[in-house]
Amino acid sequence: MECDTAAKVVEAENITMAEENANHKEKETTPRRMREEYRKPNVTEQHKKLKAELEEENATVFEGIFSASEQGKVVENFMEQLNANVESEVDYSYFEILEKGLEKDLIMVGRFNVPLRLAPIAHRIYDIYGDITASSLQSDCAAKPSYILFCAAIKEMDDLKLDQVNETKILLWRDAINNAHNLQFGVDFAIKHLKRIARAYIGFKAMKRKSNIKDMLNNKDGFVEDCFREAKYFWGKPLSIGLFH
Repeated sequence: MECDTAAKVVEAENITMAEENANHKEKETTPRRMREEYRKPNVTEQHKKLKAELEEENATVFEGIFSASEQGKVVENFMEQLNANVESEVDYSYFEILEKGLEKDLIMVGRFNVPLRLAPIAHRIYDIYGDITASSLQSDCAAKPSYILFCAAIKEMDDLKLDQVNETKILLWRDAINNAHNLQFGVDFAIKHLKRIARAYIGFKAMKRKSNIKDMLNNKDGFVEDCFREAKYFWGKPLSIGLFH
């Protein structure tokens, strides 16, 4: 009953907000368009032309920029985005594993009933890190969506390898993790792990292009060495490697 009431309140607030923003077309984004942006490697207007010229089907903005200075700017911008705790509109539709059948074959893990397909990863998280929602003051009804999104992000890490992701996928994981973090879930371990993945991704792209990453970035605090070290560590392995040890 509480969940139904909360849902109606949220729906009413959403209708009001939609009416208030009706004249602000620049802020309007359809769910389909948003899903497209998360799933495409290149989401900025300035790189769309370059993207069309790339030879590789899963190329990214890293591969569409050729000068060291431009590469450096892209890498720095990517890391800034990764560290930003921006307001996110990520929802279940961004994860294929959550697209349907969420109310079937549920299994209790900690506080929540989770879909069967997420149960193994939810159990692994619980076994290693305990109840990550314990410090949250949110009701189960309010906390569950963020918990499911968090588990979905970790599940994708477990399913994918370094050469199967791109910038937008990593930033999608950031949003799911930040949503949980903003509800006071104990997810610092996931934030740290995601930063390792990001450094590995940068190192992997530099090695793939045979770029000299030292020409791209200032080697502050051994950042360059970290990128190559993480790339070698994650290569050929699920991106969840090291998260459950």
